[in-house]
Amino acid sequence: MRVGGDTSEFRLTIPSQTRYLNLVTAVAKRGAVAAGLDDSTAAKVSIAMDEAVTNVILHAYHGEGDHQVEIGLNFTPSRMEIHIWHSGEGMRDDQILLPDPSEYVKHPRKGGLGLLLMSRFMDEVRFHQGVGRSECCMIKRIP
Repeated sequence: MRVGGDTSEFRLTIPSQTRYLNLVTAVAKRGAVAAGLDDSTAAKVSIAMDEAVTNVILHAYHGEGDHQVEIGLNFTPSRMEIHIWHSGEGMRDDQILLPDPSEYVKHPRKGGLGLLLMSRFMDEVRFHQGVGRSECCMIKRIP
């Protein structure tokens, strides 16, 4: 993967199984570093990728491991885009409700913070539900 002055793209397709999360998070972190982000920011990009792909596997595909998740990383001099496509149940931007962190601390439970982390660690997070294919797009600007 070459990241530089020109637009670059990298694609990866994985089965909808959580055992591949280490692979996609490593790709996200390496891509972020190659794009010019510092290690701390690259780690946050990796966490956002983990949360997004986990949501697809657990919620869009209901844990069924016989589907595919396609991941695209696009790089320009000013930003890194992560696209995650799937054919499971999708979300639209108008369906997103981020939890209140102070309420979460008062009433802790397992799960529920993925969208919040994605929105905090990335500069933009968008969802699009198309016919037969849904997308999560996360953007991190490069300083």
